[in-house]
Amino acid sequence: MVPAIFNINEPVIFGTPVVFNPTLFFPFVFIEGILGVIAYYATKWGLVGATFAEAPWTAPAPLGAFYAAMDFRAALLVFLLIGLSGLLWFPFFKLYERQLLQESGREGKTKGAA
Repeated sequence: MVPAIFNINEPVIFGTPVVFNPTLFFPFVFIEGILGVIAYYATKWGLVGATFAEAPWTAPAPLGAFYAAMDFRAALLVFLLIGLSGLLWFPFFKLYERQLLQESGREGKTKGAA
């Protein structure tokens, strides 16, 4: 989790595994787009100031958003989007967990029978 705070997400992406996982494909591809659309309209409607600087890519997201827009509302929006992302990912992780439990149950039954 610590690397993810600084936008180094490879341990999560390859360790979960998100890559080549049909259950986690949909949220991996589409949730970021949904969050981007929300951020776009929040900026377009004036809820958040527009960005005018480029934050370092390793800056934690709320700090980077604040630095890029110099608007505390940008950091608040990032916290909101992180929470929304967690809510959107949760059902997919529960489904993946259920699949893993069923798979491990099947393996246990076949190993016990041998």
